[in-house]
Amino acid sequence: MDKKLRDYIEYIEKASKKPTPELIEYHKTMVQQFQHERFIHLIVTMFFALFMVIFFVFFGVIEIWLPKGGWGDMIAMGIGLIDGIFLVVTLFYVHHYYRLENGVQELEEITRKLYGRDK
Repeated sequence: MDKKLRDYIEYIEKASKKPTPELIEYHKTMVQQFQHERFIHLIVTMFFALFMVIFFVFFGVIEIWLPKGGWGDMIAMGIGLIDGIFLVVTLFYVHHYYRLENGVQELEEITRKLYGRDK
């Protein structure tokens, strides 16, 4: 998605020097698609962050209540591993969402330029 966004930004920056009504309509459609993609990634990122927090709390509860040694440690280690996986995936999603958000904001600046309302 990041490459697709970068390629589109390069294309529209070149094409925006001579805007046409067709180009503006195409750009509106593309911005809507990228905004939709951004929204979906926000939802997915929030769910992964929520699951990460739930497993972190669950890990703390397990560490306090289950006996030390044996099966209690094995369960805690498994939950800790799952939480670690959620942490890594959440970090990657946050990074991806950050880049997607910045790209969409760039597109909104180009939109102002296309309509002749740039700063």
